[in-house]
Amino acid sequence: MDIDLTHIAKLSKLKFSEEEKAKLAAELPGIIEYIAKLQEVDTNDIDARAYLTDAVNVFRPDEPVENEEIRKAIIEEFPKKTADALEVPGVFND
Repeated sequence: MDIDLTHIAKLSKLKFSEEEKAKLAAELPGIIEYIAKLQEVDTNDIDARAYLTDAVNVFRPDEPVENEEIRKAIIEEFPKKTADALEVPGVFND
């Protein structure tokens, strides 16, 4: 199976080292084959709600935490920025 890791990296906006590319090139075909095998499973008689629970917000409360070190690290790694403002692609482009 021919997989263009450069294209995948560009689409996902990830950077891979040569070692990571070699590992992905070896593992990705198996992952894709597994997904294809899962698509063969007949789920027509399975109720989509079968695994829902009554649990409500089992996560911790979302509370802001000031951490200048983490903030600076995120800004430093962001691909496009102006000072401390992060530039993201427009949502409503034609």
